[in-house]
Amino acid sequence: MSDDKKTDYDVTADELTQFVERAEHLIAEKKDITEQEKELYAEAKGRGYDTKILKKVIALRARNPDEVAEEEAVLDMYKKALKMR
Repeated sequence: MSDDKKTDYDVTADELTQFVERAEHLIAEKKDITEQEKELYAEAKGRGYDTKILKKVIALRARNPDEVAEEEAVLDMYKKALKMR
């Protein structure tokens, strides 16, 4: 019976090691992607693009178009009410 517990522990340790190594690999990939993203925005900025606006456009493209349209309509209504347009 004690052999079963030792085997169970070993299997759990192996599985845990695999999870840790996979997580470490993903963290390293994420760092690489973050660096590539920084380089991309630096390149865009160097070409004269406003990176703050570029990031907003990218975020808008990822959203549901109907939700974006509704949000913009409400924003326009609020701006008109405050005489901002």
